[in-house]
Amino acid sequence: MANHKLFASITVGLQTLVLKIADLTKMSLVDYVKADVSIGADIYNHQMIEFNTVDQACRQLAGFVQIMNDYGVREYRAVAASSVKEARNAEYIKEQIRIKTGLNLTWLANAEERFLHNQAVAYNSDRFNELIQKGTMLIDIGSGSMQLTVYNAGHFVFSRNIKLGPLRIRELLGDLESKTGDYVEIMEDYIRSKVDGYHQFAPKEVKVQKFVLVGTELRAFKHMFLGGRIDTLTRERFVELYHHILKIPPQILAKEYKVPFESATQLLPSVMILKKTLELTGAKSIILSEADLADGLIVHELLEMRKKVLDHSFTEDIIVSARNIADRYNCDPKHIMVVERFALHLFDRLRRLHGLDKRDRLLLQLAAILQDTGSYIDMNAHYVHSYYIIQSSEIIGISELERDLVATIARYHSAETPSINNTAFRKLPESSRLAAAKLAALLRIADALDDSRQQKVERIAVSLKKDQVTITARSDDDLSLEKQTFNDKSAYFEEVFGLKPILRG
Repeated sequence: MANHKLFASITVGLQTLVLKIADLTKMSLVDYVKADVSIGADIYNHQMIEFNTVDQACRQLAGFVQIMNDYGVREYRAVAASSVKEARNAEYIKEQIRIKTGLNLTWLANAEERFLHNQAVAYNSDRFNELIQKGTMLIDIGSGSMQLTVYNAGHFVFSRNIKLGPLRIRELLGDLESKTGDYVEIMEDYIRSKVDGYHQFAPKEVKVQKFVLVGTELRAFKHMFLGGRIDTLTRERFVELYHHILKIPPQILAKEYKVPFESATQLLPSVMILKKTLELTGAKSIILSEADLADGLIVHELLEMRKKVLDHSFTEDIIVSARNIADRYNCDPKHIMVVERFALHLFDRLRRLHGLDKRDRLLLQLAAILQDTGSYIDMNAHYVHSYYIIQSSEIIGISELERDLVATIARYHSAETPSINNTAFRKLPESSRLAAAKLAALLRIADALDDSRQQKVERIAVSLKKDQVTITARSDDDLSLEKQTFNDKSAYFEEVFGLKPILRG
């Protein structure tokens, strides 16, 4: 493998550990190993991961490390699915894995995990942008939850997570199976109770025409009943298979199709979830994707290296996700547009001063979009409410730390100055506080330039000199209010950067 860059992706899920080794130079898969674990059953039954389960997982992961060493892999990313973090002892387990295997495991936020899945689907599809032109829902059915992500006209529309997965259902309702003759009906009622709220958040103007399925158990369904050959099902054919599965006990499924009994027990709740979602949306066809989270990690690495370009902008999905939240809280779109534009212009023109990267630029953009969400609750000290609205919202594609950063930037975009005495600022890791302060200072200046909410400033020019930053505003209107607010808010900019900003125009 000389002159070939190898990369390993490791995922820890509720039921499966996966190792994939990819040759990033040739953009090909070199090796694929998976192992079964019972993490999910432990969490749902005991709220924690048992010692024997941890020991088994560590032995399997140590085997993964040995395989990586045999190939000479030096770069890897090891992640745990968001549902694994639900265990009470999750942080202890993470440390035990580090001690016993040397792997540095990171937690994925749900929004981050599903984003990686979506990128993997796009990579595995020849024409993803064409696929999402007409009402397409990506359904990611995991062991403990499902994610519904809708695209239309080539653009991201919305994404929503529902705590509903086959393993969660089996563990919650399994005891009832031997106590009632209507177990299937009880399961249907439970699933219906969880997904019936779909129409409350689904946009009325988008009609879903097809599903793209992502999920381990549904991949088992594909290989069991379709021989792994068919990638697309009509709705009618799926319903036929559903009724067929209803008639076969899990013991027979496991024996006949040579799958683990645990997988067989979860097949019915998986297809039942899918059937109910089909009924809710009226979708006519189902595309079965082989993409998984480990693929998503590899694709993300390829994109970071610029070895691969997808035909869809997933960064734009992140931005649209934030805009949807702003719309939900009735934020002023004209004010958002101008503050966002000025904030990004300041960021770009002052790169030499702040030294931040393109990911920080995205976080600034998200904060500019979401800064006024708190006004929906109370106009007074709205920035406080913006903070906890952002903290409680799911923005697809960003980590929990990044969401905390966005919330903190929005929290301090107004009058209050961040310090170690402020709870929100203190909650950030020390390594992230300076970036948050710099971005909040930039956002304050951008917000001040539209303090009247009348978009008086048409454009700005930014000049960086030795001891000051000069911002020249182009406007045909009286900017007295903007200048006064600018002077008030510029003090924090000077405190952070050591340069005085001057507004001219």
